[in-house]
Amino acid sequence: MVSDRVRAVLQTLGAAVAGASAMLAAVQGLYATALLGLLMAAWIAVQSMVDASRRIVVPPPPPPPAALPDEEERRRLIAYLDLSPAPLVALDERGRLSAVNRAARRLFGRNDVVPEPPAALIAALTAPGPPGTATIELSDTGEPRNYVLATGDLALSGRMIRIGALIDIDAELKAAEATALRELVQVLSHEIVNALTPIASLAETAVAMLDDPVPALPEIRDALGIVARRAASLHRFGESYRSLARLPAPLLQRIAVPRLVDDLATLFATRWPSIALSVETSSAPAYIVADPDQLTAALWAVLQNAAEVQHDTQAAQVTLSVRALVSKTLITIADKGPGMSEAVQAEIFRHFFTTKAEGTGIGLALGRQILRSHKGDLSLASSSPAGSRFEATIPLISPLIKEG
Repeated sequence: MVSDRVRAVLQTLGAAVAGASAMLAAVQGLYATALLGLLMAAWIAVQSMVDASRRIVVPPPPPPPAALPDEEERRRLIAYLDLSPAPLVALDERGRLSAVNRAARRLFGRNDVVPEPPAALIAALTAPGPPGTATIELSDTGEPRNYVLATGDLALSGRMIRIGALIDIDAELKAAEATALRELVQVLSHEIVNALTPIASLAETAVAMLDDPVPALPEIRDALGIVARRAASLHRFGESYRSLARLPAPLLQRIAVPRLVDDLATLFATRWPSIALSVETSSAPAYIVADPDQLTAALWAVLQNAAEVQHDTQAAQVTLSVRALVSKTLITIADKGPGMSEAVQAEIFRHFFTTKAEGTGIGLALGRQILRSHKGDLSLASSSPAGSRFEATIPLISPLIKEG
């Protein structure tokens, strides 16, 4: 900035000196010198004007006006939105709900603003917090349907608009309900058939014993007592499923271990007379605290699995042992079957997984569920070509008053 001012002053002085020299030379008759002075003054003046023009700041051109949206692009966007099967809605700052695409217009029967939007939809769109998802029920042609609402915020022309996409999940929910019902029927049929088979067989044995010339009344009485207890247990089990449609919470009772083991051994011998069952209870506690009906169902499922894996095995044998440990009771059931591959071992407790032609894949999964509801567990301890061993644990808790 300072150098520009100095240059301007020097140029002005130079022009004045050149002009004065030209005038003086003209007075003295030195016309050639006068002409040269005038040319110098003119050249300095022209240079001053050029420098002055360079110092003038030219303002930048105004920005071009914002480009207007292309009409063809807008129509293409609307076509894309109309192709979406999910109804799209928009809620502005004044609380007005608009149907954005064809699916939304068909759902609400309006081309633009919905005059009486569903309260559940407005509540989900205006819920505090960041955008997310919610499940709501809306009426479609008079029938309620279930939707998942996914929301998001959009800044448009300085205004915030809440956008929502409605995803119909009614068909998926109905399919899930049908699957759950089918699984429940499988569980009930599995438990009923497995429990009724040895009961029916034991009842037939008792009837046959009555035809003996001298009926063994104590044995008959014991057999009928087991039939009565197992039938009552099955009835309670079925009633619980029917009322709750799920495994009920265990009703803990103090169970005498000898009676529990004797009942299981008698039922096993009746159901699989060709398979030897070895029972070991020398280290067992006198009582355990559990739900007798559920625990019987869980242990019977493991015993059945142990017997069925040996249906083609010579000298089949199953071992049932009960031992008292420091903080729990350990029930072990082992077989002499062919063992399981690693792939089968990884899936053995998954619902509906089975390697048997007529299996349902319910027993072991239900057994583990029962033991875990007792705060214990059911696990596969080992499996090899020499056989498999399952371990069930029940924690030691304070005995209750009622005795099974």
